Amino acid sequence: MKVFTRSLVLSMSTLVSMSFSSAVWAQDSSVPPVLVQVDEAREQAISQLTWVPGTILSQTDANLASEVDGRITWMAEVGDIVNAGEPLVVLDDTRLNITLNQNKSNIAQWQSQVRLFEKRLVRFKNLKANNNMSQGELDAVEADLENAKQELAQAKLDLAFTQYQVEQSQVRAPFTALVVERLQSPGEYTGVGQTLLRVVNPDNVEVQVRAPLTVLPYVENGMMVNVQSKTHQVEEAIRAIVPVGNANSRMMELRIAIKPGDFPIGSAVRVAIPSSEAHDGVTIPRDALVLRKSGTFIYQLNENNEAQQVKVRTGVGLGERIEVFGEVDPKQHVVVRGAERLREGQKVRFEEADATLTAKN
Repeated sequence: MKVFTRSLVLSMSTLVSMSFSSAVWAQDSSVPPVLVQVDEAREQAISQLTWVPGTILSQTDANLASEVDGRITWMAEVGDIVNAGEPLVVLDDTRLNITLNQNKSNIAQWQSQVRLFEKRLVRFKNLKANNNMSQGELDAVEADLENAKQELAQAKLDLAFTQYQVEQSQVRAPFTALVVERLQSPGEYTGVGQTLLRVVNPDNVEVQVRAPLTVLPYVENGMMVNVQSKTHQVEEAIRAIVPVGNANSRMMELRIAIKPGDFPIGSAVRVAIPSSEAHDGVTIPRDALVLRKSGTFIYQLNENNEAQQVKVRTGVGLGERIEVFGEVDPKQHVVVRGAERLREGQKVRFEEADATLTAKN
């Protein structure tokens, strides 16, 4: 009887255990897919990078001066942006306008002299034709007319020069100019060639980089490089390479064109310059790496949106991405957010490019 009772208890325990396992399995199968964020594994050319410091500067940084003397009556404020051709500084042109009127008076005077000598020459030629005038007197009249014409031409040149000076009494922006510094102020008297303002072109900026000469074999014009500050990062092309170093630093200069507004002029940045031969490899975002005591691995998604664990080794870092070695399929997505809580074979739904996609059931 006791044996029968013990057998009955065991049978009931087994039945309860199987029922519990079935319930757990049903519960697991009903768990919705986990939401993760994914990115791509990318096949690309990879080379060792050297980070070098750079400075943002304007290709056009000018100290402007006046071509005429005068008292400053108006000047653009620091921080003003002035379009090309518009005035930056205005000088008092009273003295120049007086000279301009004098030049116009001189022109009128010599024009009348030319007309007088022309009439006299006609009359003297008629007298000479009738033998009532000597050749010497006729030559003197012709010389007087020629001198008057030359004086008239000189008076016209003086007028043109004064008009030019009047125009230069307004120092105009040679390009779209951001006023950085005022070296003189309204009310002061300035002389020819004395610096008035420092201006830069905010629309024409680039990065000045000092790089070791050892990277010269691995860089070329047009090569895309990574430029970053503490708050911003862009990828732009090398505009110019100056392959000349000095005996002390063994550094050469690179210029990298950037878009206006990416970085403030004068700010410090870092630039990633290749320093080794390129080779083909696979890169992933650094955030995709899952670090454990047992090693480093990533999760990729198969065609059924199931997480597949792939063990990897890391290689060359490329900014936000890093080279990996292992059985990584560049055609499959890599999980970059939420990988820490995934299990092998677990279904997921993922976000990519601002669109949420739901996993297949």
